[in-house]
Amino acid sequence: MSVLDPTQIALMRAISGATLRNSVLANNIANADTPGFQPSEVDFQATLSQALEEGPAAVETVAFSPERVFVGALRADGNGVDGEAEAAKLAENGLELNALTQVAASRLQIMRTALGGQGG
Repeated sequence: MSVLDPTQIALMRAISGATLRNSVLANNIANADTPGFQPSEVDFQATLSQALEEGPAAVETVAFSPERVFVGALRADGNGVDGEAEAAKLAENGLELNALTQVAASRLQIMRTALGGQGG
């Protein structure tokens, strides 16, 4: 059992998923010139949504994993990375990750204040 409320746990899991997605998207971009490379994706939103439907225990234990996305060869060398699309996804994910961390930090500050801690 956690001392955090279910909403805070869900936020923390979303941050974990968005962080993993950031790494996967950055890896896709880094391999944009690797022959035969196919991009991966992390659909943490769908995974977390399903866990939320199953209940708090599922949210606490939800795990995210990258999945290969076969888009076919975009180039003659078999590489399937669209650098511009991956960069756009990375930027969007970065904004989402930033928003999630701000909300989680604000909620923790509210709990700290409610428990009589420093408002800092």
